[in-house]
Amino acid sequence: MAIGSGMSAQIGYGLESTPGVAVDPTLFLPFRSESLEDTRERVNSESIVAGRRVLDDDNWNGGPITVGGMVQHDLYDRGLGPLFKAIFGGKSTSGSGPYTHVFTPGALSSYTIQKGVPDVAGTVHPMTFAGNYVASWEMACEQGAIASLGITWVGMNAQTGSRVVTDGATTNASQTLTSTSAAFTDADLHKSISGTGIPTNTTIIAVGSATSITLSAAASATGTGVSVTIGKALATASFPASQKLAKWNHAALAIAGTSVPIKAFTISGDNALATDRRFLGSKFISAPLEAGLRSYTGTFDCEFNDLTLYNRYLSGETFAVLAGFTIGTYSFGAIMNARFEPGSTPKVAGTGIVQQSHAFTCIGSTDAAAITVSVTNGDVSIP
Repeated sequence: MAIGSGMSAQIGYGLESTPGVAVDPTLFLPFRSESLEDTRERVNSESIVAGRRVLDDDNWNGGPITVGGMVQHDLYDRGLGPLFKAIFGGKSTSGSGPYTHVFTPGALSSYTIQKGVPDVAGTVHPMTFAGNYVASWEMACEQGAIASLGITWVGMNAQTGSRVVTDGATTNASQTLTSTSAAFTDADLHKSISGTGIPTNTTIIAVGSATSITLSAAASATGTGVSVTIGKALATASFPASQKLAKWNHAALAIAGTSVPIKAFTISGDNALATDRRFLGSKFISAPLEAGLRSYTGTFDCEFNDLTLYNRYLSGETFAVLAGFTIGTYSFGAIMNARFEPGSTPKVAGTGIVQQSHAFTCIGSTDAAAITVSVTNGDVSIP
């Protein structure tokens, strides 16, 4: 039995072939925290029921369902490539031991995220979120700390738990499945379902009764007493080997090719997704689409060394920014073309050394010229 606390929790990711159809996770990473949530609103009727002072049992129903949240990771020298692919969309790989993976703004893909949540008895419950796209993200590091990568996801649907019934009945070429023991409810909608004669990646698209459901794909065989798994079972976590943490002493930042001693930096992105594409006939959102220009921004804190950086702000010029980490023979960093934003004026707050904070925005003649992230490590390929 697992430990009955967050010490037994896990997070896994899987690249989907069809947005919103959950797959088994293939990438597992240590994580700091998560806020993934399946939010199911309630819709109350405003109808008058004569003499009633309290909402009637029959005058409310289930409302829109919103799926998503943040996952916070440490930064490692390897294993995070699929997350950068999810963040940016574009990816190319070259080299051989080590390999160089280059990420640029491109078409985004959807991912399944499965978290394992332990109860106090030590049972780890699978909660599987499908159709997840990266809405925004932030990479950060400060003096004396381990670097972090926080990602905010927006998803299409979610399912919780997994159970097996052994009395499933299917009919060849029919989308109906029955089971006298399954006790189906609306909570089973969109759950994965598998078993003999049930096509891969099939889901439940309608609940007819406690004993009958409609599948997203017709059965390929007729059978009774079929063992059927309803929901995504908890995947077995397997973590990348020999990961090394990225931290403050591995970090560096350069402006226009000149190294700048910094105390902290952040690099952030917002993919400008339309996250509320709701239509009649479904409580869930449709796949989020890009609906605006992506925003890539950053900040860094340093001492006021001279007027060089401030003059760049005053002149409104653009310049190259390189921020990243070197860990032995492995490295990763963001190569950006940027301009400073308001807020760069040095301010005296006392007798100490004058500090300076800078905010910048990435712009470029092409999307890749505005920002490119390059990762060099031992990962052979990135899905």
